[in-house]
Amino acid sequence: MRDRLFAGLLLTIGFLLIRNNAHAMHISEGILPLNWAVFWLAIAMPFVAFGLYKVKKLSSVDLSFKPLIGLMAAVVFIISCMPIPVPTAGTCSHPCGTGISGILLGPYVSILVSAAALLIQALFLAHGGLSTWGADIVSMGVMGSFAGYLTFKGLRALKANLWIAGFAAGLLADWATYTTTSIELASGIRGDSPFLPLFWKILIAFIPTQLPLGILEGAMTAGMIVLLYKKRPDMLMKLGVVKMEVRIQKSEYRSQNIGDRSQKTEDGSQKSEDRKQNIITPLLILLTLLSLLFSTPTFAEESKWPGVDESVVEKYAAEHGREARQPIINTDQGDLLLFVFLLAGTVGGFIGGYCWRILIAEKPNKAKREHLE
Repeated sequence: MRDRLFAGLLLTIGFLLIRNNAHAMHISEGILPLNWAVFWLAIAMPFVAFGLYKVKKLSSVDLSFKPLIGLMAAVVFIISCMPIPVPTAGTCSHPCGTGISGILLGPYVSILVSAAALLIQALFLAHGGLSTWGADIVSMGVMGSFAGYLTFKGLRALKANLWIAGFAAGLLADWATYTTTSIELASGIRGDSPFLPLFWKILIAFIPTQLPLGILEGAMTAGMIVLLYKKRPDMLMKLGVVKMEVRIQKSEYRSQNIGDRSQKTEDGSQKSEDRKQNIITPLLILLTLLSLLFSTPTFAEESKWPGVDESVVEKYAAEHGREARQPIINTDQGDLLLFVFLLAGTVGGFIGGYCWRILIAEKPNKAKREHLE
């Protein structure tokens, strides 16, 4: 059942990608004045540099850390390119992926992963721009990663379960990204206008789109964390996402204080609960996507599914005399866009299949068996 739901989710996502030609939250090339573009780049680069340092340090201790970085880079890249229609708002937008990457990799490495994904998108997919790369790193990478990481750690310290902590982390990572984008845009385009009224105007314009998508990203983040905990708890222990002592204490308690009969009952209840969670999370995501896709179709057709960068970012920038420039590589010309997406889909498919086998399909290794016995 879980495999069928996962396949259905992938088909739905693929349908969304094929049907909708929309952009995301990235600030387009030329929107920000040069001084503000340099300002945000200067803020972003120290975080990126420290992320490189953390990768080098952690990889020298654990050789398996680099493949995980590659996996999360693919996840962030794909998620942040995924246009999801929101018919109630008449626009398309996307999750960010920095909630899950911040939880698994830590905020600094997550910032580095986001910077790489944003650079590729700016160069080849006309999402964002080189001049606004620093601003996009700060909003999606810095604020999204830290919001997700700190929310997850804070709720876990308060004894929240993985699903609640993961959901809140994904939700707030998404909302923090768009709040920061509102700050960046209002600062850069306001001219002589007061900052706060323009900031609130832009932020409120994001709400109809990002309110439901933040909830969707929260469910996706929670589902991925819970799935990893069930399939590869050793990985989460090694990354510091969960504490090793917790699982050892539970194992010892069960073996020493629970009889065989009660143990079988508990195991059966646990398996039943696991099956419910395995179904509920993918089903929730799938139903959310389908409801976004098929609700109020008349309004959606009239809107032609513009991305929020067009309906919000470029709209308010144009009102204040800032026009977006053509990207360096214009993928709207000829078959270049088709080539890029076919290439990205092929590479992403191989990476996704390989990493899915490693994370989910392989049998538990020795370390995992020792902790679960």
